[in-house]
Amino acid sequence: MSAANAWAALQDALATTTPLCANDSRFISDGRSVALTRQLQNVCSACPILDTCRDYATTARPHTMAGYWGGAWRGKPMRGI
Repeated sequence: MSAANAWAALQDALATTTPLCANDSRFISDGRSVALTRQLQNVCSACPILDTCRDYATTARPHTMAGYWGGAWRGKPMRGI
């Protein structure tokens, strides 16, 4: 799947579903920690569009991604996790 197709699928999913991460600044935080990662993992694991989000996050160029997407940190690598 291309990044454009994955983005379109994510936008379609977001048109009918508001994920728990919406407007949650922890998902774009620079302050990564084990505790924060576990919190975000819990939020993502309950998300009905997790697979669609993950598809986009894994097909998008790494430099376009930052934060916690699809159940994992994207962008700058995190030490210790």
